[in-house]
Amino acid sequence: MIWQWELTAVQKRNSFGSCQGRKIFPFHHAPDRLGNQLVPILGDPYRGPGSYNNDERSSMVYALTHKPESIKGYILGARTSLRFPPDCKTETPGPGIHQSAWGKDRKFQPAYAPFSIKSSRFPQKALDRELFPGPGTYEADKLPHKKITWPMKFGSPDWSLVPMPERRTLRTELITDKEFRKHRNRLAYLSLYYS
Repeated sequence: MIWQWELTAVQKRNSFGSCQGRKIFPFHHAPDRLGNQLVPILGDPYRGPGSYNNDERSSMVYALTHKPESIKGYILGARTSLRFPPDCKTETPGPGIHQSAWGKDRKFQPAYAPFSIKSSRFPQKALDRELFPGPGTYEADKLPHKKITWPMKFGSPDWSLVPMPERRTLRTELITDKEFRKHRNRLAYLSLYYS
């Protein structure tokens, strides 16, 4: 029976290299642009999850040695560096942080009512007139705030109705005249509010 499985002389000949060891994709990569792009996507086919060191791949030294950067620096002719560099991935939590609370005993606070009886039956939604105001949703009769102005401007009080002290020939004013003027101006200002 063994002699039946032996190859004949015709079968032993290699036709166009078909019997040679072929370089297949996951284990060997083409030395061109396509092979260079697919290597970082797939990685090593013999490496499984958990067998790599994440600190080596996420460090700044690894990024500086493997990231293509321009040797010319940041000038007009620098074309090899990335225009928009990717965000740093070291700020995200690692694999062991997501489910760290599962190993601890969790304490639950008892509810005030069983099965959430006290919760509202229908959710409180904002009315459409509050979200999309249209005609009739606002009060047009509402008076605006009073704009207060002081004399020598539009809307000042009528100074002819305000009592004035007698004109004096002397340049010096008495203390009583100053107090009278102060009181008169205060009354004129308050008349804008309470008139």
